[in-house]
Amino acid sequence: MPQIIVKGITEEQCAELSVKSAPELAKICNCPSDWFTFDLVRSRFFDENGRLAPYPVVQVWWFERPMEIQDKVAKFLHKQFEHMGFHCDQISFHIFENDRYYENGEKC
Repeated sequence: MPQIIVKGITEEQCAELSVKSAPELAKICNCPSDWFTFDLVRSRFFDENGRLAPYPVVQVWWFERPMEIQDKVAKFLHKQFEHMGFHCDQISFHIFENDRYYENGEKC
């Protein structure tokens, strides 16, 4: 936790992203780096004309944090995707509610 779900990049790119990003995201969020998990979802993108070139689409699931932190995380991830050669990415943030989040059957 936080869980970072990624589409539109390769397994190698996701592995590189996780190794390079977890320590920096931990600094931004003021939490341990081993709290971050990266989940690669394989997908293909289509529109009315058929298949599209993939680009990063990211969902960040976490407990609520200040907007300043969210903005810093979005900018950091965007820069990582730019370094990978992507010109477009989408990043969205989703909040776990404390009373609806469990680990190993226990409410956190």
